[in-house]
Amino acid sequence: MAGYNYRWSIEKQKEKAEENLIKFIKKQIANYSPFYLDWFKRHGIDVTKIQTIADVEKIPIVTKAEHSLDPYSFILKPFMPEWWECKYETTPLSNFQSFKYWFNSLNKSYFREIFGKEPMKDEERTITEASNDWLPIHFHTTESAKDPRLIAYTKRDLEKNIPEIVAQIYTTGFRAYWEVFSLIPASPSINFFQSVWAPLSVGGGSFFTCGENITSIDTQIDIANKITFEVFLSKPTYLLKWLKAALVKLKKKEISPITSVKLCILSGEPLNPKMKAQVKKLFNDLGSQPIIIEKYSNNRTKVSFTECSENSGIHLNPRYFYWEVLDKKSMEPVEEGESGYLCFSHIDWRGTVFLRYNTGDLIGGLEWKTCDSCGLTMPTIKGPITRKM
Repeated sequence: MAGYNYRWSIEKQKEKAEENLIKFIKKQIANYSPFYLDWFKRHGIDVTKIQTIADVEKIPIVTKAEHSLDPYSFILKPFMPEWWECKYETTPLSNFQSFKYWFNSLNKSYFREIFGKEPMKDEERTITEASNDWLPIHFHTTESAKDPRLIAYTKRDLEKNIPEIVAQIYTTGFRAYWEVFSLIPASPSINFFQSVWAPLSVGGGSFFTCGENITSIDTQIDIANKITFEVFLSKPTYLLKWLKAALVKLKKKEISPITSVKLCILSGEPLNPKMKAQVKKLFNDLGSQPIIIEKYSNNRTKVSFTECSENSGIHLNPRYFYWEVLDKKSMEPVEEGESGYLCFSHIDWRGTVFLRYNTGDLIGGLEWKTCDSCGLTMPTIKGPITRKM
């Protein structure tokens, strides 16, 4: 968290986001992104002249159509063919950057040194450090798409960015000693993998049903009845099915009331007031009164975002993303609070990186505010989220 505070003023956080985005474009994207190197050239964008956010807004919007053509070209990677496979010619690492990787390796121990048949030489240690920054160690896909596309993460993403963003769950009142019951089916998507990463960042003892095809709904209910779970994760429609099945077993006296649930986080589908009321009533009939939190997931953002309390609006991260809302017709940025398509730019990521990506998710607006519930100052989504593109 060094160098950033989510309680800074709106003006200071906006200024920081704009400054960091421009720096990221110039130092990372313009050097190491094969797609954007070509995109800038194709559209006559002189990166050296980008000084303000108005200059950034001259960069044409990107959609899933561009990403689908060549997902690998969106992965940042320096051109170091003597170190690793290079499909595209980008900018090599400077001698100073290579020196920093070597220097950072000096006081580290590596498993390769413990189990390898020969000692690690300086070059291998340097390459190992650089690989942690630049080479993907995890992929998930755009799960719901007819033709799924890979999204890449490096070790740096998983160690630096992901934990801080996942920790936003603390705003809901979550505690590290709570037990988490995940009804999310196992799949190569952000919805599933963020729930896998979360315990490494914020604690919580998690049980993953991995979906009904792996763990039958009867078995799921029996497990939830035997273990004290404070948190449920699920899609709304599946949770409704699950709760109704659990109530049938309760009425037959096959299980006892489930009274421990304090927090329920729902994602993967739009959550309307009627559905939320149904979930609350069914939980109440089962014996629990959790707060119901909505989560926003988009595979290409690489993380998910939550409300901090019921009906607070989903809080979006302003440190590692620059957010825009685009007019439905002109695709130009709208004023704060106006409806349109949610658009984002990554800031200080590795692996797959997007700049001015139109999610195709229509929102009621985006409002920067200090939340009355959690006290943090963040851009917050207004109104329902509707998938339109």
